[in-house]
Amino acid sequence: MITATTPDRQPIKVIHFVTGGGSGATRVALDLALRQHADPCFAPLLVLRRKRQGLPAAMLTQIRDGHLPHAWVDDLWPKRRTVNQLVALCRQHQPHVFLAHGNSEHLWGRLAAREASVPVIIHVEHNVERYSWWRRVQARRLAANTTATVCVSRGVAESVRARKLGSVRVEVIHNGTDIARFAEPIIPLQARAPDLVMAARFARQKDHATLIRATRRLVDTGWIGQLLLAGGGKSSHRRQAEKLVRRLGLTDRVIFLGVVDDMPELLHRCRVNVLSTRYEGLPLVLAEAMAAGCAVVASAATGVTDIVQDGINGWLAPSGDDAALAHALRAALDSSTAQRRADQGRTDALQNFSQDRMVTSYNTLIRELIEPSKTTK
Repeated sequence: MITATTPDRQPIKVIHFVTGGGSGATRVALDLALRQHADPCFAPLLVLRRKRQGLPAAMLTQIRDGHLPHAWVDDLWPKRRTVNQLVALCRQHQPHVFLAHGNSEHLWGRLAAREASVPVIIHVEHNVERYSWWRRVQARRLAANTTATVCVSRGVAESVRARKLGSVRVEVIHNGTDIARFAEPIIPLQARAPDLVMAARFARQKDHATLIRATRRLVDTGWIGQLLLAGGGKSSHRRQAEKLVRRLGLTDRVIFLGVVDDMPELLHRCRVNVLSTRYEGLPLVLAEAMAAGCAVVASAATGVTDIVQDGINGWLAPSGDDAALAHALRAALDSSTAQRRADQGRTDALQNFSQDRMVTSYNTLIRELIEPSKTTK
């Protein structure tokens, strides 16, 4: 039987290392560490690498209010100096398990954990990352000393295996979110405004341009709603989107909302949630929209297909194809099958993408990987 603690009945000491910039990887590491801190079987330490933009205020509040043990390492050059700080923290904390989240933190984290002789080292891959040739070499070398690689979607796992970046053991654990807060109230689609919403940062990865062109097609066929774009990101990418909106004569139909504090409220009043993208790790915004009862339309990109099943709980369109995207959006806005697919999406989201499910999966894996010979300190 796998016990919840180490063989000497001490809590399992875990270090989560992640960027301090507030990315999706930061969100997952923070959620895991907070939940483990509330569990007497675990003793977590969240270690963050300092970034220029800093940690979002909401995350800092969670760390403070949750009394979560945490530490910072500096973003130094050469990276050897950052690794040395991590090695010192590992030797001080003496973890049984080290989880290195995201790129490039999983490189520096695993290197430090190996040098500090941490018994179990877990590499968490959160996206289909771009690797330079040198980082590919580093990742492949570190794989030999990595106990397991966790990928957040099947598509990410396929990419990791194809590029030989993971350890011998590769597991898929879907990220989870506080899905229940999106689930109420239940508002039928026909009682909502015929609006579209896309919640995504402005970045090269996201494909706002294809969605804006698809919106022009919808307007030309009589659609009367608005496209609401929520999210921050790079100002240069937002300016490009704004320029395209003006050129296509859509300034009164496409609204740039910026960062939205109350996403459940926004999702509940829109009929369709759309994600136009080139690639993803696991876009939880789609699961949140499903839980909120939206009809969901998305690009058939890596990571997306772990959530959206075309013809069952939503619609998929080829990435970059504005005509196909407009066709899918028309169906989601007006089709008699939209409510049925939205209902199925809500069920799937609540069942498969909860934070509870994610935490249980990680904790089960950690317990399985710990061996008596590795946990005697």
